[in-house]
Amino acid sequence: MSEASLCTVHLGYLLMLIDCLKQDGIDVDILFGSDYLQALTALDPNTRRPIEEWEGLVEQAQRPSERDVALRMAEFVKPWDTGPIGFITMASHNLREAAESLAQFYNLLNDVYSLDAELVGERFEIAMRPLSAHSSPALERLTLATMCWHARWLSRRADLQFDADFAFETPAPPLLAALQKTFGGTLSFNAPRSCLRGPAEYETLPVSRGDHGVQETLRAQLMAEMAALQDTSTSFVHKIERIIKPRLENGQINLDDIAAEAGVSVRTLQTRLEENGLNFRSLLDRMRHAQVLLYMGDVDITLIDMAHRLGFATQSSFHHAFKRWTGMTPGQYRKQRLRAGIGNRAARAR
Repeated sequence: MSEASLCTVHLGYLLMLIDCLKQDGIDVDILFGSDYLQALTALDPNTRRPIEEWEGLVEQAQRPSERDVALRMAEFVKPWDTGPIGFITMASHNLREAAESLAQFYNLLNDVYSLDAELVGERFEIAMRPLSAHSSPALERLTLATMCWHARWLSRRADLQFDADFAFETPAPPLLAALQKTFGGTLSFNAPRSCLRGPAEYETLPVSRGDHGVQETLRAQLMAEMAALQDTSTSFVHKIERIIKPRLENGQINLDDIAAEAGVSVRTLQTRLEENGLNFRSLLDRMRHAQVLLYMGDVDITLIDMAHRLGFATQSSFHHAFKRWTGMTPGQYRKQRLRAGIGNRAARAR
């Protein structure tokens, strides 16, 4: 069984999938189990869940369905279904403003990808930037297709067509046909990253929703509330990361010490991390992963040094963790970098 990626999605992804399936007449109690569904609905609305859990539900739902579940979800979800983020897009003046707002707060929905909205030449582009080694074709399809449908709905232009690049391989004919029907433009696969593209004039299309004076007031209020929520949900984790980072480099990491420096009890520290879909072990694992990739770029640091600096008790445990992160042993990874000409840039610059 593969290890979890530590990436998470907002609980809303799971609940929206369930609502979509119900709308299509699927008995979700039989499909997923009533006990599991009751446990989900009892969770705090802002809970984060492992991306693998959502992907597993999508895979289960796909078996009895003739349509691609991710694309069906995208068509089903309306802006107001996505909570405050959706209302901000509805209160935007044009599609570019709506896209930039979504990109700004996308981290509240998942930590698998971030969004970049920009004008590239004569094309308006919204690109998905991976935040980890975990790739999720279903989430890529859902995200780009949702933006496609929302752009049409917000502008009241059902004729809008988009080109789309996907990081995954060319799919089987039924899914390929469904993607072509959804986007209407040119599709490409095995791309460096997934993105949605449209003519530059799309970005200035007005959002046709009610009185603009009311929109302006509503948008300002929602932006302030979302920024506060974003700060609340991420600032504590960032604070703990700042405390851990200098200790990470000398291997001296102790939960009691971290909690004391943060000015909270161990129980409070664990609870606050859980509110962000993490625990101390998973946060430490994520930081070790990021740090070791930096070490790999410096050929003056031996693999033994890396294990020691990152606080691994044995070389074996370091090798096991590294292979879980990258699919390769530390030695294999370093050889691959050297063959690609990626060496110690800092040392060469000296």
